[in-house]
Amino acid sequence: MANTEETPYGEWASPITPETVATGGVSFETVECDGDAVWWLERRPTEGGRGVIVRHENGEKTDVTPSEYDVRTLVHEYGGGDFLVDGDTVWFANFDDQRLYRQQMGDDPEPITPEPAVERGDRYADMTITPDGERLYAVRERHTEGDGEATNSLVALPADGSADPTVVAEGHDFYSFPRVGPDGRRLAWTAWDHPAMPWDETTLFVATIESDGRLSDETRICGGDDESVFQPEWSPDGELHVVSDRTGWWNLYRIENGEPVPLHPAEAEFGVPQWVFGLSTYSFLDDGRIAVAIGDSGEHRLGLLDEDGDLDTVSLPENTVPLPHLDTDGSSVSFIAGSPTRPTSVMRWRPDDGTTVLERAFEMDFDQEYLSEPERITFPTSDEVAHAFYYPPQNPDVTEPTDERPPLVVLSHGGPTSETQPTLSVSGAPSIQYLTTRGIGVADVNYRGSTGYGRAYRDRLDGEWGVIDTIDCVNAARYLADEGRVDGDRLAIEGGSAGGYATLCGLTFHDTFDAGVSYFGVADVEALAQDTHKFESRYFDGLIGPLPEAKETYHERSPVHHANGIRSPLLLLQGAEDPIVPPSQAKEMIEALEDNGVPHAYVEFEGEQHGFRRADSIQRSVEAELSFYGQVFDFEPADAIEPVELSNTDP
Repeated sequence: MANTEETPYGEWASPITPETVATGGVSFETVECDGDAVWWLERRPTEGGRGVIVRHENGEKTDVTPSEYDVRTLVHEYGGGDFLVDGDTVWFANFDDQRLYRQQMGDDPEPITPEPAVERGDRYADMTITPDGERLYAVRERHTEGDGEATNSLVALPADGSADPTVVAEGHDFYSFPRVGPDGRRLAWTAWDHPAMPWDETTLFVATIESDGRLSDETRICGGDDESVFQPEWSPDGELHVVSDRTGWWNLYRIENGEPVPLHPAEAEFGVPQWVFGLSTYSFLDDGRIAVAIGDSGEHRLGLLDEDGDLDTVSLPENTVPLPHLDTDGSSVSFIAGSPTRPTSVMRWRPDDGTTVLERAFEMDFDQEYLSEPERITFPTSDEVAHAFYYPPQNPDVTEPTDERPPLVVLSHGGPTSETQPTLSVSGAPSIQYLTTRGIGVADVNYRGSTGYGRAYRDRLDGEWGVIDTIDCVNAARYLADEGRVDGDRLAIEGGSAGGYATLCGLTFHDTFDAGVSYFGVADVEALAQDTHKFESRYFDGLIGPLPEAKETYHERSPVHHANGIRSPLLLLQGAEDPIVPPSQAKEMIEALEDNGVPHAYVEFEGEQHGFRRADSIQRSVEAELSFYGQVFDFEPADAIEPVELSNTDP
């Protein structure tokens, strides 16, 4: 029952505590089916973010990985495609040394790749195995001494590690999706080169596998020339399929006589950007149908595509969003999914039995009535439109005040080529609902440049990074304030990585926001372009322009050079070992804020990289965030949390 007394926004008592956010959930990555068993990777904040392979069979869940191993590859720094399963054997990349290990159920893992000359110098991801189980193919990224760029290639190696890996494809800057045909005689893969990113331009290749595992007769099938191809897969009868955006939308194609034939032309997305390896948006059933995960302007669904190209939607629990981790055993479909009011889960769907939850990210110890249902909004911006999910404050125990409107936090997703989706715990932490249950509204923005709305929308960010994405966040806030939904004098912007950059740009170049929170945000885009990892080292050519020709534009777009324009309080949170956006970026901003006399706080987390994985780091960050909002928006949080101390405040 709601309180009879009105409670100010921000001061509502919430069942979603900082401890809930920090320790209440795991994140799931990569699902694989093998026979009756379903395998997946869990990242556990309570174990320092350790990656653990889990097997589920006959209703029993088993941890496969021994406690001294952390399953995580660092290829492209973002990783993904960390393990492979065949029968009772699993191969995985170990975080500490980046070597590949082979483990049979019940036995200890054994390394099958050599110890590299440089610590963590040889990194492996996206493994595939030949039908006879004798040979692996994988992406390898090799780092050597000195400042030279890492080299990427495809390698083959015996599945038992009896010989060192052999390079079978090289010469391109990047490789992904090596996939062996069901006859064991053909290998398909994708590759791309600087300055393209994989969502800009990739090429599909096929080659013949010789008896020694090497490749011959390499043939380009499709892609290139501003066409992005994604996830080549062989059907059980040996037909090659691939996703391509040649029509402006990532649609699914079958390769017939060397040419792509569309299976279901639609203004919908059957693919996603390759930020990580191991992604899968479709898989083949034994009856000839293809299970697909589809996105369409913020709507996501699981479907079955038949041989005639007809698409039927699978009935899932209300508002469930299937994520791009999908596999089949031929008769059932296993996948990762979530919803705004249900924890992200590993799920299995069978035609006769419907959906079964195999594992949840966390068990909710509070009622669904506390959870805010997002509203899809489309709002005007720069003579166009952009999209967002608005989560209004929600708490059944509270009577909302009648004489005020709630504060608003505008979220800007990372990437920036990515998409926010309406799920409760994509990263294992219900942080949006952490705010809404306390009386703070949240607008989660899919600004122009986001995926899920076709290539034209995605390409709108070309040359405009830091400009139109920030403007879209500004206009989302103004739209909700003008509608009377939120308090126009208590508007904040928050984001991580590229979203952190939007936060800094929003405060530096605009006067709409009254506060900002930056998680490992970009402050100096030129410094980042010159001091980042290989995968993103030419990303900025498309987002801003090539260097040195666009040097002046980089300077104009870097908040650190214009921090005297910041007048609103700022909280910066940073991983001490972040190789993508190093701590030096945040520290440059701190110096500028000190000189400018702007209230601010900086919290650095030892042992964390790009994204926080440890429970204590996650808890401290959400506590700092709530304390910060309480101070700048003049409310007293109901939680007994450790406050964050702001510098440059009046005594």
